[in-house]
Amino acid sequence: MKSTWTPLCLLVLYLVLMFMVARLLDLLTWCHQGVTPTDMVDPLLLSVRQLKLLLEIRGISYTGYYEKRELAHLVESTADVSQGELEELDSLVDSEERDRLVKTPHTSQFSGSAHFYEQVEDTKDSVWLVQVVVGNNEPLLDDYRWRMIKHYVAPFAIRTGMFDCKLDRRLCKSKGWNEPLLLLAMPKGTTPKDKVVIRTCTYTKPQKIINWMSEQLSIRVHKLAGVTELGDWLSESDEQTSYNQTAVDSLRDVKVLLLTHLLHPPLFLAALSIKFTGRIKFGMITVKKEDEGTMRQKLKRQLNAPSYLVITPERTIVYGQKHGEHFNFWAMNALLRAVQPDANDVFLCSLIFANMIAFLHIVQVGATSWWKHLVGGVWTFVSYNLWLFATWLVILGTCRWPIFSTASDQLLVLVRSIALTDLGNNLRNDVLLLFKHPLLFIMTFLLFVFMTKKFVFSSQNERDPEDRPWWEVLPLDCLFRRPMASLSLPLPPPEIQLEEGIELLIERLAVPNLWLQPSAIVNDYIKDLPVWKYQTPTNADNESKEIMNLMDGDCHCKYDSSSEESITDSKEEFSNCPVKGMLPASSCAICLDSYHNNTVLCGLPCGHTYHKRCIHTWLLTDNHLCPICRWPVYKNNHPRFKQ
Repeated sequence: MKSTWTPLCLLVLYLVLMFMVARLLDLLTWCHQGVTPTDMVDPLLLSVRQLKLLLEIRGISYTGYYEKRELAHLVESTADVSQGELEELDSLVDSEERDRLVKTPHTSQFSGSAHFYEQVEDTKDSVWLVQVVVGNNEPLLDDYRWRMIKHYVAPFAIRTGMFDCKLDRRLCKSKGWNEPLLLLAMPKGTTPKDKVVIRTCTYTKPQKIINWMSEQLSIRVHKLAGVTELGDWLSESDEQTSYNQTAVDSLRDVKVLLLTHLLHPPLFLAALSIKFTGRIKFGMITVKKEDEGTMRQKLKRQLNAPSYLVITPERTIVYGQKHGEHFNFWAMNALLRAVQPDANDVFLCSLIFANMIAFLHIVQVGATSWWKHLVGGVWTFVSYNLWLFATWLVILGTCRWPIFSTASDQLLVLVRSIALTDLGNNLRNDVLLLFKHPLLFIMTFLLFVFMTKKFVFSSQNERDPEDRPWWEVLPLDCLFRRPMASLSLPLPPPEIQLEEGIELLIERLAVPNLWLQPSAIVNDYIKDLPVWKYQTPTNADNESKEIMNLMDGDCHCKYDSSSEESITDSKEEFSNCPVKGMLPASSCAICLDSYHNNTVLCGLPCGHTYHKRCIHTWLLTDNHLCPICRWPVYKNNHPRFKQ
């Protein structure tokens, strides 16, 4: 199995399995309850607590005492309530997600002007609400009121902070902050990454602060004067590109239109208009009963207020008619990010997928020791991320070219077309579920990896050479690699002359199967290897004489005709002299034991000798190379014997 494509295929398989399991669970849930998530619910059937929570999540403020009927009418004026939204609301009430909204959100404590500039003024797509404390004065809001404000703005991704002028008096003096106050920082213009504008107020009542903040954020939602202005707003292009509009620019023209009876948009829509500054235009129109007919003719749709329209160059959809399309900040944010993604969204997705592929790649390779596996895993993660960053640098450097810009816009059209379908809606809901429950995502992925390791990779007893870990395929290691059992074995004897050694090296480099061995080698050649009994030389002269006789070929040896399984001691008769061409040696290079009298030896075509038991065990474990010189044992044409 090729390690290059296997992790990618496994990742696709994991995503497909998760999608199928999610659809099966949805089907079982709908059959059990008897209703679909898109069925509408009458707000009068809800409790007062549920109605207030709906208004809180949608960002509709109300003052004074309201009866249940009035709260229900206020909910209806913002949007309809679906069965799926009601189920999500119940989960917020009874689960930790509700605790996340109810508990006091985290407040940033700025340590100085540098920290303030970095977090507030350099963040171009976020909204900050900061309480400034001047000198020894008390804060503008006490702990209770400040906690109420933070609790209210948390569902709209509005970040909060505290800045004490004692930390940087020069900053407070330059900004004119001479008394305790509240700051609201948001992007100034309508282009991405525009400058940050800061609004201040000194209100102390939470309701006044909420109303003031809603008015400031609602500025980005263009309020249409009437139906007559609707056609012009739908046809107008972005101010930045209207001077030189091209067909490519028009592909990025996405709008969100709210048809309502309210005078001000819900806070969740106003907060989205800040987050998607320069990418999506937001508008609202207060519909009168006498204008409903004209409005339907212009939009070419049978619509009733309230309705949320997502208008793209390809098609126009009514938000809230599919499963998971709820009227809150996070649900609509997921749809708009899929319809009009930016480079950061795509980068985060690619980063997650790259690291998942890296983890799957680590699983399919093995190592002989834990430290090698650890080092290999770290190197795999580092290499994958380095390749990812390098690829993104190339993409960002070439995206301005006309040809690549056109290709990216066409790809954007394809992604947007998929995002607006039922398939894209289901994928978006699955991603939201996994991000809301990260432990579920991690556990399912680890379970998939475990099952893959157990049933896929464990069945592979042999790996292809290119499937070996990186530490086994280094270029230098390929030239001098020895098996683990022979790392301490000696080099070839010094009797080989220099010229002969150079010839051997050249021959070895010319034979590719020194490193890429055949996957299946028949072991029949083992029975043809010569064997004999070792005789201890009496003195140096006899030894020298015997070596000369052996090299001259004066003795004829008997070969072992046993099969490849005959590793145990044999009762056969063996010759007392080695065959012609065997190199003299006094010990076995495998077990490192010295030869004794009448010890059965076995010779290889390269001339090296070993204990018969040792070399047969070595060869029968698919090590078909000489432990010393690495010459293939199944080849008889060794260059040392060439004339």
